[in-house]
Amino acid sequence: MGVRERIKRYFLEQPRPSAVFQIAPSYFAALKTSAEFRITPDDYVYHPISSGLVEAQLLQKNIAQPGWLQELIKKTWRKLKPSGHSVTVILPEMSARAFIFQLESASLAPAEQVRFIEWKLEHHLSHPLDRVRYSYQTFNSGREKRVLVVCLGEEVAAEYEAIFTEKKLHPGKLTIPSLSVLNLVVRAGAEAGDFLLVDADLDYLSLVVVLDSAPYLYRQKQLWPENESNRAGILKEVENTVNFIEDKIRRKPALVYVRSNLGNPVWLTTEMEKLLGIKVEEVLSEQQFLAPLMGGQ
Repeated sequence: MGVRERIKRYFLEQPRPSAVFQIAPSYFAALKTSAEFRITPDDYVYHPISSGLVEAQLLQKNIAQPGWLQELIKKTWRKLKPSGHSVTVILPEMSARAFIFQLESASLAPAEQVRFIEWKLEHHLSHPLDRVRYSYQTFNSGREKRVLVVCLGEEVAAEYEAIFTEKKLHPGKLTIPSLSVLNLVVRAGAEAGDFLLVDADLDYLSLVVVLDSAPYLYRQKQLWPENESNRAGILKEVENTVNFIEDKIRRKPALVYVRSNLGNPVWLTTEMEKLLGIKVEEVLSEQQFLAPLMGGQ
């Protein structure tokens, strides 16, 4: 089973929603889902928001004024006019944590896998697991078996669910932007079994390494909007990640995918290609803010 099929099982386990909403610290966006690839301006909303209204936190509530967000959801729903009330909600990237663990044994029973995952999470999070909601998917890669785990604070997950439920919508799936972008890449058919996904938005940088058609490494880093050093910092983090992979497995990823919501993404991809000596492709050449929404369908 290839990377597309295996990741698809994890990210598309819910039926297609009627719409996808994204709440980020710097903007609010939504997309009416469709089986057609073509997207028109009538199908989406992008709305910058003021600093402080959304704070990305793992264990504490994110929304300072729920009424403001509910009103924005109401106006968006009237514009998009989706058919149905099921929605996918993309939370701020840094409101969640994503990990990839190598299982101690490829033959662990499901109950043993859960115990192993929870033991690893307790070590990495340093918080009681009753405050965390998590999901996971295992991947076979040669002799190794790895598990991708995504964690949300229980209070945070319940907060977003309540906001949408108040507007008579049904949030079937909660996810984060980088996972949705990864879903978009593999759904389109990744060109190589070894690749690095660079997802750089206004407030975060996430790096996902896929080796032998299975997730290998997941890194998340907070960025500060309008910080002049962000681009240089992104290039350095990408270079460090590629060097780390080369040291570990004696080869570089064959391809780098970049989704950047920063200004002048062409500069970023050009500099990255020169720095790494690896082919670099943009996930979307225009309106890259749509990538998580498209991947969340």
